[in-house]
Amino acid sequence: MCEAAVYIDRGGELEKIMDDVVEVRPEEGKLLLVDVFGEQKLVSARIAEVELLDHRIVLREPE
Repeated sequence: MCEAAVYIDRGGELEKIMDDVVEVRPEEGKLLLVDVFGEQKLVSARIAEVELLDHRIVLREPE
C-alpha cells in the first residue's frame, strides 16, 4: 500500500503525529492530513522531506 507515517521535527527530535496517511493537502495555510480510515488532522507545519520508499513524511513547524 502507499500509506505513510507522518513525523514532525521539533528541534531535531522526530515525533510521530499520524500513521497510515494517504493524503496531505494544503488547507487554510496549514496541512490537512487524512489517514486510510478518514481521520483528519490539521497541522501548522511545512513539508521538510518525503521519503516514498520508507513511507515517511517529515514536517517542520514554522519558525
